[in-house]
Amino acid sequence: MKKYIFPILLIGLVSCGSDHTDKPADKEKKVIVKHFKNEAEMDEHVLQLKKITEASGMIANSLHYEKGDGTMIEVIGHLDSTNVIQILEEQFSDGNGKTNGTRFYYLNNGKPFMTQELIDQTDGTNETVFMDRISYYDEKGKIIKTKERSASFQDDINKEKYKPAPLHPIKMDRAMDALNSEKEFSTTFQGFVHQDIFSYLILGPNDPNGFTTALRLDYKDQLINILYSDPDKYLGAKVKVNFEVHDDRGFEFQVYAGGKFAD
Repeated sequence: MKKYIFPILLIGLVSCGSDHTDKPADKEKKVIVKHFKNEAEMDEHVLQLKKITEASGMIANSLHYEKGDGTMIEVIGHLDSTNVIQILEEQFSDGNGKTNGTRFYYLNNGKPFMTQELIDQTDGTNETVFMDRISYYDEKGKIIKTKERSASFQDDINKEKYKPAPLHPIKMDRAMDALNSEKEFSTTFQGFVHQDIFSYLILGPNDPNGFTTALRLDYKDQLINILYSDPDKYLGAKVKVNFEVHDDRGFEFQVYAGGKFAD
């Protein structure tokens, strides 16, 4: 269960590589870089990170981004008790209906030491295969090993054994951009949509083929009133927003929780 949903304005404080040092307590924190001897030690540390983040229960959630062709990405940062991201979870779909799944990045001082991809893929014969691929990296982020296993159905994957595979490095840069609403995930005002009894704020980059996201408006603050006063005038204006993720009978949706024009 999600214990906290961090507003987007706060994500920069817990991003990988953050050097935020405004509070005296931060000066006491030491950077800990683990040096793993082998694959078994990395696997054990993954289990430790899962326990740490589950005990904390805190997460940093990106906005849910989509394109018109169905391409989707949403990122969740799993935090420890000191508000530092230890596991990055990237949920995605490629939009053509052939590849979707989740990528996990397990971090060592802000860099992945292990990544895991759990992917549903449809091959050229329209057969669906579930893939579980794990890669290991050294302290500098260089990939050193990849292994994988596959099955026709996700429920059967644990019956299979991992086999050596060609090196398959993946980078978390795009996931961090989504988490921080940067670059192709920048949040500019793209208008309002009214559906049934609800209104939605639409955000995305100034690119007709870019990612967009919708936030339900349950109230109007100063920013929303200004945007409503002349939507055409403010189209493309860069904004920063806070949001909450609500769950209604298993259906999750984003709710606007305040915002402002970006500096």
